Amino acid sequence: MEDRNRHPADELADTRAEMRRLEGREEELRAYLLEHPDDRIGDEHVASVGEQQRKRIDLKALADEIGLSVLQRFTAYRAVMTVRLRQRGDG
Repeated sequence: MEDRNRHPADELADTRAEMRRLEGREEELRAYLLEHPDDRIGDEHVASVGEQQRKRIDLKALADEIGLSVLQRFTAYRAVMTVRLRQRGDG
C-alpha cells in the first residue's frame, strides 16, 4: 500500500533500498539455478541457462596505446540528470 504522505525524496530512498534487496534476492536465486541444473522447472516458469560473449573496451589502455588526444576526438559525451540522496542530519 502506498503512503500518500511520504515525501518523494523519502519514497525514492525507500524504493532504492527495496531495489537493492530485490537485486540481492535475484542473485541468490540465480546462483541456486546455476548450481542446480535439475531444479529449473517451476510451476509457472522454466529457467534456461545460456552464455553470452560481451566485448568491453579498456579506455585507459586504449588511451595509453593511441594517445589521449586521439581517444578524446572519438569520445562522445552526453549530459544526464541524476538524483542523489543523502540522509538528513537533523532526524
